[in-house]
Amino acid sequence: MLNLEDFDLEQIADAMQQGDSMGLGYYLNIVSGEIVVNGFDDEECNPDPEELADKKYVFIERVESYESYQHMEDFTLSLPAGKARAGLEQALVRSKPFRHFKDALDNYQEERKAWFGFRDAAMRRVVIRWLASIEAIEDPDPNGTSESQPEL
Repeated sequence: MLNLEDFDLEQIADAMQQGDSMGLGYYLNIVSGEIVVNGFDDEECNPDPEELADKKYVFIERVESYESYQHMEDFTLSLPAGKARAGLEQALVRSKPFRHFKDALDNYQEERKAWFGFRDAAMRRVVIRWLASIEAIEDPDPNGTSESQPEL
């Protein structure tokens, strides 16, 4: 079992957000912490399918859209009452909330910067939970309380 520091949490988060959107599959080697990408046209880039069948490789699933939506909603609710919060709340209730949220953020540069930090911290928690669930690391929160979450 590796330590949390042995994993590139940002790279895992990126893989979770990209998912199979471009026909690529991301796998985590839980022995080395390395991420392997499967699905390139170039056979030299693709890992051997037998190698991926080894139990040391775990497929990195795409983060669910409801969880990404929850991050946007949590961020919006964390803002003080005002124009930016109202604009983001409005974006979230429209059709295509992801697109409208992104567009609305373009109108509020300070909040836009804050959003990226908020999203990165939220995805870090998602990655840590996932690593614990696949037993790649010890569960930093064995009792299920957020108080024992590692510092972000």
